[in-house]
Amino acid sequence: MPLTFEREDSLPTLPVPDLQQSLLKALAATKPLISENDYNNLIDEAQNFVNSSISQTLQSHLIELSKKNINYLNSPGIFSTNSNIYGDLRGQTLPRNPFFILEDDPMKNFSPTQEYRAAVLITSTLRFIVALKNGILKSDSNPSTNDPYTMSSYHNLFGTCVIPQDNGIQMKKFKNSKHVVFLSNGQFFSLTVLSEIDQIWFSKHELCAIIKKIIEVSKNETDNSKNINISTFTSESKSTWKMARLSLEKLNPKQMEIIDSALFIISIDNESININNNQEKIQFVSHGTSKIDKNGNQHGTCINRYYDKLNLVVTKNATAACIYPASIIDGTTVLRYISDVYTDSVLRLARMINGKNYTLWNEINTVPINNEIIKPDFTHIKFNYNNEIVNGLNLAESRLADIINQHEYVSKKILLGKNYIKNKMQLPCDSFIQLCIQITYYALYGKCPSTFEPVSTRKFRDARTEPICIQNENILKLCQSFISQTTDSEKWKLLLTSINSHKQLAIDASNGLGFERHLSSLRSAFIQSKILNEINDNLPKIETNLIPKFLFNPILDSIYKPEIVAANCGNPALDYFGITPSIPSGYGFGYIIKDDYITIVGSSQWRQTLRFLDTLERVIFNIKQIWKNVVVNKDSRDSELQKYVSSIPMSMIQSNNSWLPSALTNNNKQTASTVTTDAYILGGYDYFDVEKLNCRSEMASNAQSRALSRVNSQINLGGKVPSFKNVKSAFHDKPASNVGRLISIQPDL
Repeated sequence: MPLTFEREDSLPTLPVPDLQQSLLKALAATKPLISENDYNNLIDEAQNFVNSSISQTLQSHLIELSKKNINYLNSPGIFSTNSNIYGDLRGQTLPRNPFFILEDDPMKNFSPTQEYRAAVLITSTLRFIVALKNGILKSDSNPSTNDPYTMSSYHNLFGTCVIPQDNGIQMKKFKNSKHVVFLSNGQFFSLTVLSEIDQIWFSKHELCAIIKKIIEVSKNETDNSKNINISTFTSESKSTWKMARLSLEKLNPKQMEIIDSALFIISIDNESININNNQEKIQFVSHGTSKIDKNGNQHGTCINRYYDKLNLVVTKNATAACIYPASIIDGTTVLRYISDVYTDSVLRLARMINGKNYTLWNEINTVPINNEIIKPDFTHIKFNYNNEIVNGLNLAESRLADIINQHEYVSKKILLGKNYIKNKMQLPCDSFIQLCIQITYYALYGKCPSTFEPVSTRKFRDARTEPICIQNENILKLCQSFISQTTDSEKWKLLLTSINSHKQLAIDASNGLGFERHLSSLRSAFIQSKILNEINDNLPKIETNLIPKFLFNPILDSIYKPEIVAANCGNPALDYFGITPSIPSGYGFGYIIKDDYITIVGSSQWRQTLRFLDTLERVIFNIKQIWKNVVVNKDSRDSELQKYVSSIPMSMIQSNNSWLPSALTNNNKQTASTVTTDAYILGGYDYFDVEKLNCRSEMASNAQSRALSRVNSQINLGGKVPSFKNVKSAFHDKPASNVGRLISIQPDL
């Protein structure tokens, strides 16, 4: 078997998790988000569901699908309605496609033109594609254990397309695709780039000349009476885009087939960006610009994106990015592809120096320049349209422009990286950042957010990711400690406990024991019972006369539609990584952990994204200071601090911020560490509400164990998952709380 897939058959299949444990994990993730009464009712519904015949029937159908298919999640009757990390395909948010912004071209002194950088990226991508087709692409593996990862997800990278359906989506594959599609000024151009024997038709210099011609043609034919920019339809909600596609396919079947079957899309933007302005760079490459001409027509680069396929973007001044549909393409495969393409572009330097054919992939040939060989030319794809299509396009453009204006992307470079977090503080970097995001949200809004983080499950055949729900009881305690007079030692202990909890969640998910995909599949099986009853005709029929309350309880929407989506994905080839919110009122955070710093991109709609990232930075450095106070030579630091305190007039101490008197006048060595300038946060209480914070903190310290019954829950995913009986008794054994929340809750914006 070829190198790329030689270990595929040795991989295990993704297991179907135990039903009761999935429900218990769902309860643990939901508990910090809801009231006691709602949680009590949810336990009852979960208990009724797990003991019902419908749950056993649905579970048996999933197990049967796992026997008949490589991956039960990709089975008929499951895949199309099984939620991805974004739930519904699209909604009233920015197009839900993650994006990577590449580092500048390695030959910086060369200052490549737009068409040249696009040509370099395309030729390197074609080398990658041919290597994948020939099976000579090196297979992926776990960097720590060298255990193999499935490579099947690479089949979804090229020549695939998202097709909206009534019950969800369909992934359309074109294995024999040989062409790419360019988008320039919202117009489509097709170019055959691979020969019948998978030789690359063009060198980068030949491609450069072709792209230059395409740009010239698109500039001369931008009259909306002759051309329509149908790409905007792909930013629409699933139901609207489905209807628009049906209309387009009736009038333009060949045109739509060319676009659907293309290897990938290349967006050649007609605008330059300020490369020194990261905010502008992120917004320009992710969703483009919204600009209206004097006739009221949209001509910004937002019409120059195609969200249903892998989409390379190159701006006028040669900044490059990659946007991909997360519903069908796995982020880790895109990262590997982009990294290899960037590395191949770096090897251009070696080829220029010694003239040899340095490349990642040998035996990949380009069709030579020969007068006897007629190479393909590009084709301008023009569309037929009617009033229905034109009106629908105008509505889609107006909606997209509104959403772009409602959202913002904010970037932050935090000067603390892997070298410090992992090597000095001895903490896992990803868990550290995820917990800091939780603390930041709690400090700003006074509650736990529902949060998704995707975890790779590629140790199983044909598997991709499992989203884990970050929030739980341990993390709630940690967050509460940061707005109370908890000692640094206690905060550090809670942080370590929460890190272990997060690590266990990630380990369970990577081992196929997460709960979200399982619950989504149970829902899908119920929704598409007709398909499953036909496929598994040897099993009891799925009866749909009575809807299982637990599976479709609106409370679980807090899990399926998380308020925060946060993911870590990147390496030295990338400048920034970004993701959009799952819901209109949510946040999306994409971050890259490098050796000496972290780059993070936050996006939201009508939220305080910049304030969030500023507070996040303070939280990170606050925890760094706590680590120094607790772990690094704590005794000597306390001694030096007390000498400093003794030299300060008491009148100054008593007039200072609310946390100083408690730390200093009581001569409390444990709390004295909080006087360091970067050791206090959050939410502006110290500046505006000194007396209120002091009172509030005393209340938090005295009532922390009673304020919320969830704080003392026996559920701890870091250890064994309890039974339903234990969950029930743990809930009812708690004393009633009359205190309320520890801090006032600000309403969502």
